Amino acid sequence: MAAAQEADKIAVSDLSDLIAGANENLGVEFKAWMDTGEAEHKAKLARHIAALANHGGGYLVFGVDDKTRKPLGATDLPSSSFGQDALSSIVKKYLDPRLQLLVQSAEFEGVTYPVLVVPSHGSRPVVAIADGPQGANGRPTGISQGTVYIRAAGPESVPIRSADDWNALLERCLSHRVDLLGKILRQSLGGRSQPDLRTIELLVAAVSETAADFTEQTRVLAGRVEPKYQPRVLEAGDSFSAMGYALVDADGDPINIENPRALNERVSVAMHRYAHYGWGSFLPLTVLERAPQVRMANLGGKETTYLEGMRVENTGLISSAFDYWRIYECGTAVSVESFRDNWSREGQPPPPKHLTPLWTLVAIHSLLAHARLMGQELPGVAQVIVRMDWRGLADRVLMWDSFRMVASSKLADDRFTRTTTLQWTDLRDDYFGALRRVALPFLSIFATHGWFQPESWLTREAVQNEFKRLEVSTMRLFEE
Repeated sequence: MAAAQEADKIAVSDLSDLIAGANENLGVEFKAWMDTGEAEHKAKLARHIAALANHGGGYLVFGVDDKTRKPLGATDLPSSSFGQDALSSIVKKYLDPRLQLLVQSAEFEGVTYPVLVVPSHGSRPVVAIADGPQGANGRPTGISQGTVYIRAAGPESVPIRSADDWNALLERCLSHRVDLLGKILRQSLGGRSQPDLRTIELLVAAVSETAADFTEQTRVLAGRVEPKYQPRVLEAGDSFSAMGYALVDADGDPINIENPRALNERVSVAMHRYAHYGWGSFLPLTVLERAPQVRMANLGGKETTYLEGMRVENTGLISSAFDYWRIYECGTAVSVESFRDNWSREGQPPPPKHLTPLWTLVAIHSLLAHARLMGQELPGVAQVIVRMDWRGLADRVLMWDSFRMVASSKLADDRFTRTTTLQWTDLRDDYFGALRRVALPFLSIFATHGWFQPESWLTREAVQNEFKRLEVSTMRLFEE
């Protein structure tokens, strides 16, 4: 798909089913069209935004009846009513800490519906700092100062009451603070722990097995599609990047993920802000045939549970690339994606076999962004081990696009693998430095004297300029 056409839009397959009312959960709030400038509406929206943030993040979808969950069609209200400035002003007036909201949109039956992406709270809950307008009974309408709101069954946004609800909220707050305490302790004690060799072997096995499953899925899909699509599908199964990471504690052991589904759904909200181009890695689609599902596997000689998403064999769409992902309960996540670079429209001649700096950086950034966001949600992360496994590289060159060459030398080897250990504090506090450490070894295999020198080219500015070519605001580096 063309990136420019997807600017500021959430993938149809990602959220259109929510707009259609096919699915509803505590992380999604539907609202009919409304004048967001009216005082009472502002107060009620502030309550829902606060509750979604304290839930760990979520979506607020406009133009859908909140009782019947039916789309209401087009509206005469100006689009500015649902713009970034209008909705951010609500947060500024009513909530603390202030949240960085993201306004996107989704198409359904020819109508564009605004979708407000609400991030998770941080080290403290989001609380109301002002009352809503006074109602006929003399009490505040919509929101009350000093109240902490959460999501409850219904779904609805209500004041927090029970000890269990407080416990869940405060545990997430503490997980944001434990990183700082861990950094202070490690600096005081001196030295850095090394990951256990078994953890590295576990990650390598997870990446290899996920890649093998991806290839097998493409073989199954090739047997189901029209003959004209079979070569493209089979090539995707042989030419891809398989990348994974393991979150490791101070003892070098992988950190357990108790509920990968819930955690990935929360992280996905933030991924829409930093690593989304109309599509994204570890996307938790709710479309039945590609929705995340829990499965069992033998990994490193032990039975383990993992959450998988985007099974290729179940898709009915032949797109520019295929992807598949797994998140293991043993703190490991893997994403496999076929190369987008060689895609061409039907009837057009294929471009030369190549990769581009843009899609290479998008793939690596998407993995590291997911690792960073997951690590923020889990207490005790000390290191992040990253594994890359690129396949189908033989005879490829590096090009800026289908016409402009970066490095003309064709690769001789068909595969490139590399394992890199990052300190958690580096990934969190020096994100570009971490990305450079991971990306530079791969880009260096294309280095050509007088043509392309990755060591000098790979700067923060160069990465940002490549991302700008996607013409979206949601593919960006973290601030240092």
